[in-house]
This record gives sequence, structure tokens and C-alpha cells, in this order.
Amino acid sequence: MKCTYCKSDLKKGSTTLTFQMDPNQIVVVRDVPAWICEQCGEESVDMSVSKKVEKQVEKALSDGIRMGFIDFNHAA
Repeated sequence: MKCTYCKSDLKKGSTTLTFQMDPNQIVVVRDVPAWICEQCGEESVDMSVSKKVEKQVEKALSDGIRMGFIDFNHAA
């Protein structure tokens, strides 16, 4: 795969995604599988991974989490 910005090669890695729903509600998802550009560092996440992250964040919010961390590979 190639970076959409600089056209360099992408490598598999992981990233941290932060979601601030309002000033008092923040959920951080760690170790999210991502493609990372070797040249510019741009990160991208596959659609299937993005959907899993969305479900994890929605569950955390519905469980009443106001601030918290989720490990992508260990979330229910």
C-alpha cells in the first residue's frame, strides 16, 4: 500500500485513537491496528477496524464511562 499524501510505502503498526464526545467525556482506544507511512508518519485504519473501534467506544459510553482507556485487542 502507498500513502495517500506522499506516496511512500505503508507498514503495519498500531496507533492510539482519542474520542472526545464532549468536554467531560473522553475515551482512548490503544493498540489499534493501523497502516503507518514510513516517510511522513501518516496513519490510516482499515474500515473493518474502524467499525470495531466505533462499537467499542459506543459500548463504553453506554456503560456510563466518562473517561477511560480501551485496549483494542482486549475489549469485549
